[in-house]
Amino acid sequence: MLVCGSIIVAMPELQIDCYFTFTRTHMKLSNTLRIALFSTSVGLMAPSVAFADLCEKPPAVNLNAISSEEVDNDMVRLNWQVQIQAGTANEAMNAVNTVLEKSINNLSKNKDISKLKNNIQTYPQYGKNNVIQTWQGVGSLTFEMPVQALKTQKNLNVAEGLTLSNLEYFPSEGRIEQSREKLLQSAMKEFQNKASIAAKGFGKTGYTLGEVSINDENQGPPSYPRMYAASADMMSKGMEVAPAAGSSRVSVSVNGRVCLKP
Repeated sequence: MLVCGSIIVAMPELQIDCYFTFTRTHMKLSNTLRIALFSTSVGLMAPSVAFADLCEKPPAVNLNAISSEEVDNDMVRLNWQVQIQAGTANEAMNAVNTVLEKSINNLSKNKDISKLKNNIQTYPQYGKNNVIQTWQGVGSLTFEMPVQALKTQKNLNVAEGLTLSNLEYFPSEGRIEQSREKLLQSAMKEFQNKASIAAKGFGKTGYTLGEVSINDENQGPPSYPRMYAASADMMSKGMEVAPAAGSSRVSVSVNGRVCLKP
């Protein structure tokens, strides 16, 4: 076995297993791109059927490069809740709906608020002998706004009865897109560098691209937003300045296969 770094060579009569460890020291620098390489692997082998038309003759190399950085969370999602008990399910639902409707009317006038959503559910409250005694109506209200707007607006004007249950911080789509462009360029450059190193290491004159895919690991809503629990008495009449919003990691990876020239 030849240990030479995350490279696996498979030939008809000879097999050489090689392992690389790529280590990068991460430093916290403002406005500095941070690149992380994880599970980087290179496979030198006869082409599979899927790549036969792209790499007609062995050897071919599988490569992976990941570029990532921390971006500031500039948006916040606020989740509110109201609970009301009443004699019937209809009464409980109407009472909750009144609170939500008043809040929605007020919040709709705020230009900084977006993605306003609400939900109502009712639950029976049982007493002795499993007899329904009362009904509980539960309403939720969710909306998003810029972190800076939350810090400056002391009164969000939601109806009394709503309790702020938690805050979720995340980067805006515009900020993510801005980061993606830099990360994609960095990942592609890293991919090309690895291809050149692999070709040189195996005594080849160069390489050509086989098939390449780009994976954006941050598509859709953020998977792990930074969340803070809010105190139960944090009501509509006033809001404390939000805690530090923190940051989220944005990543782009380039995966592919290159064909080594003789």
